[in-house]
Amino acid sequence: MTVWRGFLAAAAAAVLFLAAPATAREYTQKTDKVTVTLYTNFNQINPNQNLEVLIKFAMHDGWHIFAQNPGDIGEPTRVKWQLPPGYEEKEASWSLEEKFETEGIVQYGYGKTAYYKTTIMPTGDVFRTARLRVDISWLACREECVPEKVSFYVDLPVTGRDLRPTAQWDKAVQTAEHSFVPRIAEMEVNLRLAVLMAFFGGIILNFMPCIFPILTLKAISLAQSPYNKKKSRIEALLYTAGVVVSFLIIASILAVLRLQGEQIGWGFQLQSPWFVGIMIVIFTVIFLMLLDVVNIRNPLANKVGRISFKKQMLNSFMTGFFAVLIASPCTAPFMGIAIGYTLTAPLYVYYPVFLALSLGYALPFALAGLFPKAIHRVLPRPGKWMDILKKIFAIPVFLTIVWLGWVLYNQVNVHWERQLSQLSWKEYNSVEVAQMVENHQPVFIDFTAKWCITCLMNKKVALQSEKFMKAVADHKIHLYRADWTNNDESITAALERYGRNSIPLYIYYDGKSEKYKILPQLLTPSILEKALQ
Repeated sequence: MTVWRGFLAAAAAAVLFLAAPATAREYTQKTDKVTVTLYTNFNQINPNQNLEVLIKFAMHDGWHIFAQNPGDIGEPTRVKWQLPPGYEEKEASWSLEEKFETEGIVQYGYGKTAYYKTTIMPTGDVFRTARLRVDISWLACREECVPEKVSFYVDLPVTGRDLRPTAQWDKAVQTAEHSFVPRIAEMEVNLRLAVLMAFFGGIILNFMPCIFPILTLKAISLAQSPYNKKKSRIEALLYTAGVVVSFLIIASILAVLRLQGEQIGWGFQLQSPWFVGIMIVIFTVIFLMLLDVVNIRNPLANKVGRISFKKQMLNSFMTGFFAVLIASPCTAPFMGIAIGYTLTAPLYVYYPVFLALSLGYALPFALAGLFPKAIHRVLPRPGKWMDILKKIFAIPVFLTIVWLGWVLYNQVNVHWERQLSQLSWKEYNSVEVAQMVENHQPVFIDFTAKWCITCLMNKKVALQSEKFMKAVADHKIHLYRADWTNNDESITAALERYGRNSIPLYIYYDGKSEKYKILPQLLTPSILEKALQ
């Protein structure tokens, strides 16, 4: 009897083994804006095999979500795993993002479909059943923006048998494969092209209006100075080293800012009024030098006149280092394309591209120093032609000063306007607002967030307009700003009280009653002026 029972148990186990192949799991959750589907390659866990997971995001009716680097504003889509002991997640990959641009504001995300793929690695020390949890959150935007989230609980039994992916899994992965970042071979081709374009862009950068006069000064100074082959070559190499170091520092700054969620590119230094002011001073010195109003051998030298060879080498290095800052206002052909590719590529691409850019930028000066004899042969002897040429080249330098002055004026003016428009805004407080309304005080509430592009456009176009400022002053309106950039339960509750779950939302109490008015999501100065009457 015991033998017979053992035989039946073995037969039943064999039937179950053959009848229950390892099929892929599929889980789906929906919101009004996005459908999220999770696939696994197996419906069981083998400690010796990795579990592959694919998550598909399908957006509805024109809604879009954001990439890991959302751009100027937005919130990245997040996938957070909670794994039991004995499991770890390998590096995940995302679909190649799309670029959205509105009124100069650049965002990166997904408009129709997006995929996320990762690998879960089990070890020998696992439980009989693996319960994996993944929390997924995103910001869905159209005209308004709504933060959403879902969670999946994946329960998979542990087995010792060999598992194979099913046709269902293979089909899902094949559909998703085309959306991911190009394969390594394609990336290498693109990287080579970007490096080549950066190198030639760096060369051309020397001949842009804000740089070429300085290149000419270098050539003229070499032609006028005594011929010294060894000294000129050392200075050329040190100048190149200074340029390379300066460009690599910029690449590092861009990489760090990108890791912090910022999306900026070449010329980001010009976003600082202080930097623009320093550039105006430097270009003014160069302009006066070209007109012979001031006589400085090198505007970036730490001493005027004769200096020792050791300090002259340091001066050559620092000249190259600061020459990169002088190039900030300019962008050359090829250069913009190369840097544009770099900003959307993995971070390791930054350094080869910026290294190539630095070598191209340093090349003309370096050649002039490495082969000074050729410069002496090409250029005629010093004479009046040099004075005429210098005055001609003073024109583009002067135009650069005018342009930088215009940039500085707008930066200071915008900064002043922002300070002015923010002086009367208070942080949203529901109790305080209720008291204001009860006391028949007019109140305006701005429900906003830094990731809301419509909110930002309304702020620039309408909430910082003279009409709005005048209406606020005339009617003595109390302004409150409810910042929903980070999840805030009090603001979420306030939105629900007004019958909304998304932003932007603009609420106005006129002070005559406790009734409120909901303004349109798209504002103009005229709409605000009419609504606040």
